[in-house]
Amino acid sequence: MEGGKIINSEFFDGISDLEDFNLLKFIITSEIRLKLLFSLYGSTKSIKELESEFNRKSANISRGLNELKGCKLITRLPDKRYAISSIGFLLAKNIENLMYDCESIDSKSEFWENHSIKSIPNRFLKELLFFNNSTLVKSTITEFAKPINVYLENIKESTEISMILPVYSKIFMDSINEALINHGGHLDLITTKNIHDLILKSDSDNYFKSLVRDKKINYYMVDDLANIFFTATDTFASLYLFFDDVVFDSSEMLLIEDLSSLSDAYRFYNSYKTYIFK
Repeated sequence: MEGGKIINSEFFDGISDLEDFNLLKFIITSEIRLKLLFSLYGSTKSIKELESEFNRKSANISRGLNELKGCKLITRLPDKRYAISSIGFLLAKNIENLMYDCESIDSKSEFWENHSIKSIPNRFLKELLFFNNSTLVKSTITEFAKPINVYLENIKESTEISMILPVYSKIFMDSINEALINHGGHLDLITTKNIHDLILKSDSDNYFKSLVRDKKINYYMVDDLANIFFTATDTFASLYLFFDDVVFDSSEMLLIEDLSSLSDAYRFYNSYKTYIFK
């Protein structure tokens, strides 16, 4: 069909580099090794300076330094000071990012704990950290449809829309079509064949087909799709998850309206899109 493309994809990454994993485990399972690595991540230091900083005996500091040196994470300079190596710098940076990821997930712990994330590849779970600055929009007794209404209000004002769509809702699609028609916008859509067929079946006025013909919609159908209803636009970004593999939760949504964070949302979408072309 014009405007569409079918992509075979696999969404479950394994650990590809066991050596890197073991090195990371070696560092984070030792308080002294981790502290030494991050101390040298900031600047070069002598053993005396490190002893004073950590209030540890020289033998403990020396053993930790030798272990890091043996892994080529640090090096000893001619003036007997220690400095982080290029490999050590990259590892420390990755550990720093990992800690930030954990902080991000913890800040919205209830949202993540209440939903299934097992279908989301590990690499994309890390990239979702930009939702650390999001607002959690929840249903209430008096406003049961609050997340949906907030989403619809935002999508109707959007022009450039990128979306990962693992669930179908006529309300959502009608609002997206309205935004594209009213604002002359564009939708880049990743979905499954089942969802695509449901869209066509319910689109009695053939808006979807017309928008595809007019190149206002470009869509990609994949065999397997992670259970994330993700939207990135020029006005907001949002994330809905599933309770399990089949039950979509429309009662909670993470919402970003900070314009400075929207570039991260588009970057996440493009990264995900590139991944399914592998």
